[in-house]
Amino acid sequence: MSVAEQLLRGCVNKSSDNAEAYLLLAQILVQKNELDEADKLLDIGLGFNFRVREHPLYFLTKARLEKRANRVDQSIEQLRNALDLFAKKESELELAEAERIAITLELIDSLQTANRIEEADSCMLEAAERYKGKPLEEQQLVLMNAQLRLQRGNVDGAIKVLQAVKPDQPNYRAARIKMAQIYLEEKHDKHRFALCYRDLLEQDTSPQIYELLGDAYISIQEPELAIDAYETAMRRAPKDYQLAEKIGNAYVKCHLYNKAITFYETAMKSSGRQKILRIRFAEQLFQMGNFDKCKRVLKEVLDAETDPSDIQTIREHVSYWMLISRLHMETSEWDQACRDLLKARQLQLRIVGNGGREGLNIAEEKKLAALICQQLAELYANSRDWNKAIELFKEAIGHNERDTKSHLSLAGIYASLGKLHFCDQQCQQVLNFDPNNNDATLLLADLMYQKNEGEEAMKHFAQLLERNPSHYHALARYIELCWRRGNIELGEKMLRNALESNPRATVDAGFNFCKGLIEWYTGEPNSALQAFNRARRDLEWGERALYNMIEICLNPDNEIMGTENNEHQLTVEEANEANESYRAADRFFHELRHKSMLDRRYKLIENFILLASPNRSNIQRALNNFLEMSKTDGTQESEANVSAGAILGSARAMLMMKQTQKAKLQLKRVLTHAWSLEEADYLQQCWLLLIDIYINQGKNEQASNVLRTVLQHNSSCSKAYEYMGFICEKEQKYFDAAANYEAAWNVCKRRNPGIGYKLAYNYFKCRRLIECIEVCHAVLKRYPTYPKIKKEILDKARANIRI
Repeated sequence: MSVAEQLLRGCVNKSSDNAEAYLLLAQILVQKNELDEADKLLDIGLGFNFRVREHPLYFLTKARLEKRANRVDQSIEQLRNALDLFAKKESELELAEAERIAITLELIDSLQTANRIEEADSCMLEAAERYKGKPLEEQQLVLMNAQLRLQRGNVDGAIKVLQAVKPDQPNYRAARIKMAQIYLEEKHDKHRFALCYRDLLEQDTSPQIYELLGDAYISIQEPELAIDAYETAMRRAPKDYQLAEKIGNAYVKCHLYNKAITFYETAMKSSGRQKILRIRFAEQLFQMGNFDKCKRVLKEVLDAETDPSDIQTIREHVSYWMLISRLHMETSEWDQACRDLLKARQLQLRIVGNGGREGLNIAEEKKLAALICQQLAELYANSRDWNKAIELFKEAIGHNERDTKSHLSLAGIYASLGKLHFCDQQCQQVLNFDPNNNDATLLLADLMYQKNEGEEAMKHFAQLLERNPSHYHALARYIELCWRRGNIELGEKMLRNALESNPRATVDAGFNFCKGLIEWYTGEPNSALQAFNRARRDLEWGERALYNMIEICLNPDNEIMGTENNEHQLTVEEANEANESYRAADRFFHELRHKSMLDRRYKLIENFILLASPNRSNIQRALNNFLEMSKTDGTQESEANVSAGAILGSARAMLMMKQTQKAKLQLKRVLTHAWSLEEADYLQQCWLLLIDIYINQGKNEQASNVLRTVLQHNSSCSKAYEYMGFICEKEQKYFDAAANYEAAWNVCKRRNPGIGYKLAYNYFKCRRLIECIEVCHAVLKRYPTYPKIKKEILDKARANIRI
């Protein structure tokens, strides 16, 4: 916060009816782009003195606010009203000539922004005529005249106007800086850009000019030259801590990290403002992974002053505790990170409770309080302590009503707990202030699906995609819902629509992600990998693509991992292939942006990779990790919220260690788990694994009950139909078995030879010989060497037809 802003805030707090103070403070906030608060301050000032509307400063501030909000026509109208005041001379408030020219210059600038060049020229001519012979005002018009020429494309003319400004004129510095900007942005001439600042040094060798030169070098990616300029300035102004910060940042830009640390440490000890530099020093240590020293540097201050009283020290302590919490998150010390954030929250609430009495920007302080609460809530949510997470997300929203992340995180928790009404409320609140928010829109559609309003959800997505076929977030969710409802063809149709509306969609990461989903869902893992691979470098889609690629590498054939069927002795070729898939999964995992283990999905996938490792000793490690993640306090509520992914991982590990009964008990924990799209895949895999155990134990009735649950939530689960077929086949109900295998065969787009074999066999048993032969041909066309199907089924079916 600037000194001017701090003084003005102190002024309005002590004398709340000072209208001009509100106007000046609003101007500062407009420059900082804090438009909402600036608008409020204008209204407050107007409330204390309605004649403020007759002050040109009111119109000037209002005009700048409108322009920053991209309402340029309204800005021009406000400025013309302000100039009318000078003509009428009716205001009782003092009207200064400096305000008139400021308004005139702002009007010319707004007219240029609106591309009303002729009006801007006319306004400039009027101003030149009015201020003819007045050197101070004429010099102010020079910069705007250059800008007008620039707007018309006359770059050389603009430079010529600026070159005419002499070193002894007051606006020489501004003219040279503007000329430098033109050389850089219009002529892309870095040499002349730097020369403009060198010209300033010839006239003025003050620290401020050297600092300007350093800033200029930083802007053209010349940090070494910037360091020289900053160090010269520092020698002339050794107590300027802002220069010290800039030198440290320049060292970082040069990748001279050790030099940066040494410099910060030296500057921190010698500077009277070492508190400011301490956080920079600690941040650099944190970035370099020197956690012990980082913590020690911060704790020195925190331990020396455990209960700060002045606001500035409290603010510094808040930033220290927040950095220490990040440090503990990096080292997976979650409880300690929580305690750090609780201390930061306690201190920040003291600042917020101060009510801005010490010239603070209370709106910004509330945003920081909201951020602290949000980070705390995420830690509690990560440990599935939903009550505390909900309480803290609500507190964050209380501090900052427009905290989109907290609203949506809270909505996500409500959705996973089955509290759909509350989830809907949070989404609606986001859409009230951000009508185009994709996450809220998609979450609302997900809610419809969870409330068994599948048709409505599909309609909602279809309408959205008809308006914007390239809305890939909506398309990805639509494809998933189509798959779950057993109608993946609709998803394929929408993907084609996206391509037809944009022939270049094939290079879009979002399109390739959606294509990867289609291929994955229809049993083409290699094609899916290729599509996801085209999206994996993208900032927006890369992480989701990588997670899916890891899942495919770990289970390319979509088998029920951990079952007895998967424990057979592998051939050398199969073992090599499994090892290669494991290495690929591990490689993709390390491409994920580091999550500090805070992300539950990150932790789960890390342990699933560990479970797939050729090193069998890793199974126990993975099991311990999964059991830790699936811990509950034994209450019914906590048991209902247990992580389905952790249950799945622990059950797989137990089965691999031949502990079938323990695995079964684990899996039964999710039978009453509330279904949600977030946990849907892990829940389905848990149910299928439990079904496999039931079938192997001859408990077909229990298996059938769970199978009905699977198919209720995913009509495209080919494995569920396959198990249904298997149960019917064992009971010699061959017609029912054939119907189920046929459903599985259609869902996998006739690509799974194992299902094809079983369907052909049951068709043969039902004496549906023509269909049997057709299926055999389909399998052999894709897999010519598939064992037994020709000899044991196809040849016999042909023989029976001849008979």
